[in-house]
Amino acid sequence: MAQIIHAISGPRNISTAVMYSFAQRPGCRVFDEPMYGKFLQKKGLNHPGRLETLQKWPNDAESVGSTVRKLAEKSDEVYLKNMAHHMVDEPWDWAQQSAFIFWIRHPRKVVQSFTKIIPNVTAEDIGLDQEWQQWQQVSRLPGTKIIVDSDEMLADPANTLPRICEALGLDWHPEMLSWPAGAKSFDGPWAKHWYGNVHKSTGFGQPKMLPEPLINAHEKVVEAALPAYLSLFSNRFKF
Repeated sequence: MAQIIHAISGPRNISTAVMYSFAQRPGCRVFDEPMYGKFLQKKGLNHPGRLETLQKWPNDAESVGSTVRKLAEKSDEVYLKNMAHHMVDEPWDWAQQSAFIFWIRHPRKVVQSFTKIIPNVTAEDIGLDQEWQQWQQVSRLPGTKIIVDSDEMLADPANTLPRICEALGLDWHPEMLSWPAGAKSFDGPWAKHWYGNVHKSTGFGQPKMLPEPLINAHEKVVEAALPAYLSLFSNRFKF
């Protein structure tokens, strides 16, 4: 049976780069934001790429589970790149045997990046509150589980990624440190709107400095999300 690695993140983290990294593992298939179609349909949000996503991606949990099972039949591992805010009030039974990795990033960095695409950001949009709630839920499940601060991983991927793999019970493959530039066949239909920078990359970049306080409306979002981030950070995997 294939090992399921279920990643939970907020947007504008390094989630797509990590997905590209795991896609380099021999025998590993990846699934980009499995619940995004269902999330868009439920919320009625007019996100970039909405129509294509609703047409091409699963729109219900049963279809998501079916797609995961089909990927698992063809591979040794399946890496699910999921967004925490897509998983609110969703069942976990289809993924409860997974190894879980939660990716976190300081909310000011997330908000600064997110508002370049969608200016009217809310704390709900960036997923940290949801991540904290879901970490508490997942902690009751049997699989291995860790929280990783993305900036700490980016400080030295050649040393931190092997330790992450070990913590998840996975063999280390140096191929994870690089990938070919450009769009990928497994990208979600929304990729052209969000993945421009990562499509130019061939490996992990350096962590960015914490920016100065943002405009008042955006800084209020940062302040609202900060307690959840700090709770997750205090439980993080330490390198």
